[in-house]
Amino acid sequence: MKRRDFLTVCSVWFAWPVLAKSELRPTPIQAEGPFYPVKPIAVRSDLIVNPDRLKGQPLQLSGRVVNLQGSPLTNITVEIWQCDGTGIYDHPRQPNVEQFDPSFAGCGATATNLEGQFQFQTLYPVPYASRPPHIHVKLWRGQRALLTTQLYLPNQMGSEWWGGSERELLQMKMSSSNDIDEAEFTFVIDA
Repeated sequence: MKRRDFLTVCSVWFAWPVLAKSELRPTPIQAEGPFYPVKPIAVRSDLIVNPDRLKGQPLQLSGRVVNLQGSPLTNITVEIWQCDGTGIYDHPRQPNVEQFDPSFAGCGATATNLEGQFQFQTLYPVPYASRPPHIHVKLWRGQRALLTTQLYLPNQMGSEWWGGSERELLQMKMSSSNDIDEAEFTFVIDA
């Protein structure tokens, strides 16, 4: 074996434990906001109640939940909540709550599978007031909250002074197939 080949093999052999233990960056925390549902969030992955009368555009949101080493986390409850297609939340403190779209559930929860995957049928987020389009997310293990954050559309993260730099890391990956808008995000948590 040539000296150069020997050094290459040795460097990989010695570097492997360091590379194997490298950690991913945790998903940033963001505010829960004032419209976290006051009623228990139903276990449902389809938030579209009546697609024929829906105000807004459907969106398939999917992703994974992994730990800092990238291993999938199973049975993590993923909650989402967001405004309807006209910018109204289903919440008693929301002005004009009586105008909330009954064709949209507003919130739902599902558990990650063995690969750490989850999926929702929801709405393409819309802006309201001075807020950019976003979807609220909370992750739970049993009764313990692991992460509260918000997901944003690419290049539509708003200009508020709070949470701005973190939003760069909270952009969903967007795509379309068969006239269906799709969003994807991987949550990294220290669990």
